[in-house]
Amino acid sequence: MKDYLIRGITKDKCIRFFAVRANEVVNEAIKIHKLSYTNSIILGRTLIAGLLMSKDLKNKNDLLTIKFAGDGPAGDFLVTATGDNTIKGYTNNPSYEIDLDKTKVFKASDAVGKGVLNIIRSIGDSKPYIGQTNIISGEIAEDIAYYYSQSEQIPTAIQLGVLMNDDATVKQAGGFLVQLMPNTPEHIIDKLEDNIKKLPNFSDLLDMDYSIEELINNFVLKGFLTEITENHGVKYECNCSRERFSKGLSLLGKDEIAQLIEDNETINAECHFCNKSYAFSIEDLKNIYHNI
Repeated sequence: MKDYLIRGITKDKCIRFFAVRANEVVNEAIKIHKLSYTNSIILGRTLIAGLLMSKDLKNKNDLLTIKFAGDGPAGDFLVTATGDNTIKGYTNNPSYEIDLDKTKVFKASDAVGKGVLNIIRSIGDSKPYIGQTNIISGEIAEDIAYYYSQSEQIPTAIQLGVLMNDDATVKQAGGFLVQLMPNTPEHIIDKLEDNIKKLPNFSDLLDMDYSIEELINNFVLKGFLTEITENHGVKYECNCSRERFSKGLSLLGKDEIAQLIEDNETINAECHFCNKSYAFSIEDLKNIYHNI
């Protein structure tokens, strides 16, 4: 089954919801970055969160960036999603592995540590909106929910799941996000909270061949009438190009470019998101210099 995302709202207009299946997205990240088992799960969860949160973007060129800057041994985790249903991401220590022989139980917090979660929304030509909260658990979903409650004052429930095969590929990956609309009655809140408390692991339910629509209607929002307003595919895609890197090099300024030319230093630029490499010769640097 292809990756896809749904968006909707309950008929009473009290709860909005998002859900995504993201097997191919996470598998592509694993392949590109040669991720360890640990980072397949953690970056996978962050990619799923990015897809869910990106549905607040209005235009295809708008961007949402999530950055977990923790002090744990796995380093930082960063993903960027577009309003055009694409996402990309990386971690700066892709091979890090939690020693499960010692810990016995997988805890993402052991890899992420404590630090800061940054959420950046770049919408049109306006100044980017930057929200920041502390990393309270390192388990990704809990930290995203905390961000919404503290930075945007939106009551949010979110679950992110990555279930791995023995061959280090993804068996199931997906998640949901539900948010209360303003002035929601208490009995609606109580009913939703009861559903969430009883909810099994989302990726385990996917592995039982439930669709994300069935998971929303039969589990997350059981007892509510729902309306799905969007249903579309999602994919891992990097939009890097030689032209983009050339524009980036021009920001160094004429003096620094001139020094590189004088020192006969070529540039080899590598994209963090897809690992593509772009070589710039002395002649390329001269062209960049003359176009600044």
